[in-house]
Amino acid sequence: MGFWIALQFLTIIPMPFKREPKEREIASSLVFFPVVGLLIGLLLLLANWGLGEIFDPVITSVLTLLVWVLISGAMHLDGLADSCDGLAGSTAEKRLEIMKDSHTGAFGVVGISLLLLVKFAAIVSLSGWDWEALVLAPVLGSWAMVLAITAFPYARKNGVGQAFKQGATELKLIIASLITLAAAVLLAGWWGIAIMAITCLVTIMIGFFFKSRLGGLTGDTYGAVKEVNEAMVLIITPVLLSIGF
Repeated sequence: MGFWIALQFLTIIPMPFKREPKEREIASSLVFFPVVGLLIGLLLLLANWGLGEIFDPVITSVLTLLVWVLISGAMHLDGLADSCDGLAGSTAEKRLEIMKDSHTGAFGVVGISLLLLVKFAAIVSLSGWDWEALVLAPVLGSWAMVLAITAFPYARKNGVGQAFKQGATELKLIIASLITLAAAVLLAGWWGIAIMAITCLVTIMIGFFFKSRLGGLTGDTYGAVKEVNEAMVLIITPVLLSIGF
């Protein structure tokens, strides 16, 4: 059940069950976040390879990014947009109120535009030997959400992310981290450890920033954490792998 909940939260694929999941089942899904991220990464790799057989690199990159957005249903991009809009508020309460607004403001549009532009440029720059970055990005982005959920307080009294936060434990984080570490080392060798460490650092920095502005994190900021880390992994992975080890 936990796997299906993770799949539903991270993709547009619905659960094959009609009943509402219990809180403990929602919490158990955290350990499966990296697994679902790996499935997304493999699907992106397959799409990129297939499209590359037909189109030039630029069109292939655009379509690969489109597949990525469609798989996730743009849910986490929406979280990034709301997080950017919330920064315009003068107090933590005002920022949280702005983030609940379903309308996207100027900050949100700019945030999404820049993030997609960075991802597009990073995918275009990937060579045939840099496929690891495309697979690793959603794995580490999904794991970063587990880290953020576990390590930082929740800013609201209720919300979508509250069920995940209530059931987050150090044990679940450790299991998710071990799965992520195994995938990172398998895909990027020993550099995978370095990439994971950088992801951890970026997540902690983002988490402390939002905590200082909001008093904690929310479901929207979890999405922002995921999107920013995915873009970061796309950029640094080819650079580190080109160095060799």
